[in-house]
Amino acid sequence: MTRMARLIDITRCTACRGCQVSCKRWNQLPGEIGPATGSYQSHADLSPGRWTMIEFYEEKKNTGFEWHFRKKTCMHCGDAGCLKACPNGALVREENGTIRHIEEKCIGCGYCTVHCPFGIPKIDEAAKKMRKCTFCYDRITNGREPACAKTCVPRAIVYGTWDDMASLADERLAQAKKLYPNARIYGRDELGGLGVIYVLPDKPSNYGLPEDPRLPASLGIWKQAVHPFGNAILGASLAATGLAFIISRRNAMKLEESAKLEEGGYKDE
Repeated sequence: MTRMARLIDITRCTACRGCQVSCKRWNQLPGEIGPATGSYQSHADLSPGRWTMIEFYEEKKNTGFEWHFRKKTCMHCGDAGCLKACPNGALVREENGTIRHIEEKCIGCGYCTVHCPFGIPKIDEAAKKMRKCTFCYDRITNGREPACAKTCVPRAIVYGTWDDMASLADERLAQAKKLYPNARIYGRDELGGLGVIYVLPDKPSNYGLPEDPRLPASLGIWKQAVHPFGNAILGASLAATGLAFIISRRNAMKLEESAKLEEGGYKDE
């Protein structure tokens, strides 16, 4: 199967937030009302019930202030830190490039959140599960585009094969440079190619993106020293818990028996 991707052209985004609404609606995510902060941005960050959002960035220029917007969502990285860090096989890469979450295998450990260079996965503390964008896996595997791309009127979000989106990025970049001389492409070369390819008007750090995203060094330590023994440690932990319960129960029964003997509760037959 061909790898798929989304092109997100920041130069065309109007911050209408239709992508946020369509994502909520299609995935039946709960409404969330955040505190008023004085910003036009609706929420501070993603959450277990908010898988995409528009971030607002203000730039001071000689001509005044200029607003920039970026759709923040899971990148479905070619070299995904979350996938490598997951100790329980709850994240898998599908042939179409989707980093898919397997709900029943997730234990909410949070290793995926620690090892994502973009800070995308969020933990639902009540459910003890991780939540993030699914790339509308149920839609794209049935020949439909993601809900966010479907609803984007200015075509700031476009969905297609990864190769086609990479080529379209070149076309959009040539157009963008007429107004934004420092415009660039982000996501084509980073981390094995991202499932989201951006056309940015300026340097990535102006839009909350790392200039040179890398997997955390702790991932190497995790993989070599901890991850291989994850199941063994988990099994040992469960065994120890069970043994402690048995010992505790046995001691409690002995104390109970001693107390009854002292009270004359037992009689010789």
